[in-house]
Amino acid sequence: MSSDTVSPAIANLRSTLGVVPTDPALAGADDATRLLCWMLAATRPWPAAASDVMEALFTAHRDGEGDDAIWSTLRRRAIDLSEHADADVGLHGRVAEAAAWPLATARAGLVELLHAICAVRAHQASLANGWSAADEAAAHTILSAIAEGDGVTKPARDDIPALFRTTDPALERRFAFNLHTVNTAYLGFQREVAAWLAGAAR
Repeated sequence: MSSDTVSPAIANLRSTLGVVPTDPALAGADDATRLLCWMLAATRPWPAAASDVMEALFTAHRDGEGDDAIWSTLRRRAIDLSEHADADVGLHGRVAEAAAWPLATARAGLVELLHAICAVRAHQASLANGWSAADEAAAHTILSAIAEGDGVTKPARDDIPALFRTTDPALERRFAFNLHTVNTAYLGFQREVAAWLAGAAR
């Protein structure tokens, strides 16, 4: 560590992930920047529409950009990106939004970045499964109808998966597999970050 100042961003992230600070020295501002750059790099390759913004943010953090006007411009570009019609690009825009603040003024910055990247990983896992927006809509329609019951009684929460299987066995199997894969991807990146904090990935 090259700074004696404890980074609130790292302290907050440790608390969120439940990582005990066994290495107290790994807590300074320089360490927070290294971690953020590592996290951004973990989202590569970036979609073409997001690449310029993501690269600019990576460079700003790496080089210790101190110009507030530049950060303001980066935030505007990140917001625009998050509103992109393509879901993958939009999720990268949320990553960009989380990273569009200097860590010295963003106590929750690493936590917000973690959640945004986890969402990207989950979405990419879902795409790899072949799970589509149409599949999601069909599953939601069936689950909503089941949850409403017969107009007199509503099923117990624990009974809903079995009722889904009865209604559309093929879709339920794909839904369950996709849900498992998405959760694994989401939690997987949390474990990667926890390993970095613990020293295994540095």
